[in-house]
Amino acid sequence: MRLGGAAAILLVILAVTRPRVLAAIRADGAALVLYGLLAMAGVQVAFFNALQYLPVTIALLLEYTGPIIVIGWVWLVRGRPPSGRTVLGAGIALVGLTLVVQVWSGGGLRWEGLGWGFAAAVCQAAYFLVADRAGSETPPLVLAGVGMTVGAVVVGLLGAVGVLPIVIDTTVTGVLLGGADVGWLVAATLLVVVSSVVAYLTGVAAIARIGAARGSLVALLEVVASAVASWLLLGQVPAAVQALGGALILLGVALTNTVRPAALAEPEPDLV
Repeated sequence: MRLGGAAAILLVILAVTRPRVLAAIRADGAALVLYGLLAMAGVQVAFFNALQYLPVTIALLLEYTGPIIVIGWVWLVRGRPPSGRTVLGAGIALVGLTLVVQVWSGGGLRWEGLGWGFAAAVCQAAYFLVADRAGSETPPLVLAGVGMTVGAVVVGLLGAVGVLPIVIDTTVTGVLLGGADVGWLVAATLLVVVSSVVAYLTGVAAIARIGAARGSLVALLEVVASAVASWLLLGQVPAAVQALGGALILLGVALTNTVRPAALAEPEPDLV
């Protein structure tokens, strides 16, 4: 529902605003397919399989080790070592993340779950790295639209062969947000429009401006935003230790927010 619905919306927008989208696909087709496989389909397949063996908090923490992979890749493969402030900020942010998800409250760790969890981290890292790949001229709208289409097809195929249990039941009710039953249609619309279309477009556009390493660290704020949303919409009040963890995440992100040297500055890309 999420990938397919978002892909349909973005493809309509692409058809209207990007009449030469096929040229962009031909020029950067391999990266678009890789983005769809890893950044769209891979993250969801790996994370939900990890949940078969691990508590949610453990699986979430494993996935969010992706920024460490990004920093290591940018350093070792692209030859751009992180600054001391970036390393310090990453360390503080991950400590805060550990407090937010309360990793110590989980049960036993099975190797299958660990494998899927780290696979989710690799796929999450691919989201930032492919979006920030050197020399790319593919607009964020094309990247997100085509990537979601590829991801929706891949997830659909995995569901067809039994890797993912996909069941569509439009009679399901009881979607409670803020104490009100909004029904599946409103929930699905929020999931597609807000959590997918808006989130991915703004995320890719941000990476184009601040880079993969810093962008991956800023994305850790998703955990803080989730805690706030859970409090307001589901009545799940965060514990004091989680609030402390959120503060550390903010501090870590702030430490990485340094201005690029003028010599490394890049012109702003076309974000349409």
